[in-house]
Amino acid sequence: MKWLSRSSVRTQIAILTILLATIVTTITAGTEPFVRSRFDKGVEVGLFAGRIETIAKEFALSADDAQRDAILSRFRAQGVNVWRVTGEQAAGSSITIQDIPTAVRRLLDYNLFLDPYGFMGWNNPKTLTVKAGDSSLVFALPEFSTTRWVLPAVVGNLVLIVIPAAILAVLTAWLIGRPIVNLAKAAEGVRSDDELDEPFDVRGSAELRSLATSLNLMRKRIRELVAGRTRMLTSISHDLRTPLTRLRMRTERCEQAELRQQMLRDIDVLSSMINESLAYLGGEVEALKKVELSSLLQTVTDDFADTGIEVTFAGPRRLPYVCRPRALSRAISNLIDNASRHAGRIDLTLAQEEDGSVIITVADDGPGIADDLKPKVMEPFFKADKARSPSRNGGGFGLGLSIAHGIITVGHRGSFELRDSKPSGLAVVIRLPANSGIGNAATFS
Repeated sequence: MKWLSRSSVRTQIAILTILLATIVTTITAGTEPFVRSRFDKGVEVGLFAGRIETIAKEFALSADDAQRDAILSRFRAQGVNVWRVTGEQAAGSSITIQDIPTAVRRLLDYNLFLDPYGFMGWNNPKTLTVKAGDSSLVFALPEFSTTRWVLPAVVGNLVLIVIPAAILAVLTAWLIGRPIVNLAKAAEGVRSDDELDEPFDVRGSAELRSLATSLNLMRKRIRELVAGRTRMLTSISHDLRTPLTRLRMRTERCEQAELRQQMLRDIDVLSSMINESLAYLGGEVEALKKVELSSLLQTVTDDFADTGIEVTFAGPRRLPYVCRPRALSRAISNLIDNASRHAGRIDLTLAQEEDGSVIITVADDGPGIADDLKPKVMEPFFKADKARSPSRNGGGFGLGLSIAHGIITVGHRGSFELRDSKPSGLAVVIRLPANSGIGNAATFS
């Protein structure tokens, strides 16, 4: 039953309700005929008793033996097994015509509780002797199967009970499961920068309303916690600029040229780190705008090419797209800048899928990134090469990929994937949704 415990609430309710109805119906339909002797058996017993009574009366009123033999022959032809015996042969075991209904019902209409041996067929009487005039008639009693009327009873009750129960189970499961599914979908769609105050709809049963209210309160507290942490880090980074500026001014007055250059280089590193931290923590709002995506990416490529970096662009001449242009340019610039530190050639490509989505790929011929490090390199301040420092070879601070990832996934509701480039290197594949898919995407710039 492990699969049932892991299935949805709607499935559990439906299966358990149908199973319970089936068990109850089967037990009821299977035992009721045995206990109460209902259905077709009771009808057949009554008909058989009436036929015996008719034969006995006609036999007793007959004038001679020839007429009596004719009566017996006629009823034998109708399926009644009857024969004639003398009074001596009956030996006092015969009953009167008036007692036929009671005797037949007593002998044949047995049930499981009152006559278990008769029900099982262990001591069923085979014949019934009836006194008719100066003679007696012996009737062979019919044999009834103890199970032949169970199947129709079970099927009938299944149709009458299980089908309505199944419909009720499906409706109940739908009424209970739908709000839970809606809560799950709302939870999947919640993003850290969404503007909705209450993403979880507070309606439905009391328990579901309480759950939705609790989730909304929890999300509000998490947002306040994150916002407070961000404000604190932003304030610290911003306040560091003032002493850093004073330090630069004092360093520039240093008379030792070599020491002055080393100190200024370290100050530049600290300044860059502060600027990148502020950029990562900031949440500058940029409106959506329709731009020529091909022109935007070509401009980014040209800017890097002017600095001596070997970067190429390939894509359609025109591709209008609604995006946050400044943020998207920054994301692509971060990717190219990051690749330029480890590769000699960078290829930027643009393509559009049939569904309207846009694919942007930044591929390089560098050493690439190990598979186990790919999820980690998008974390803030993580660097795959621990030996590389910001002051050496123009190394970054581990924020370039994090910022680009946030701009794409949060700001544009796209996907961001790191793949291996052939024959070597890293390829960052960005998939942006069709224009209608961005909608109210949160800003990350």
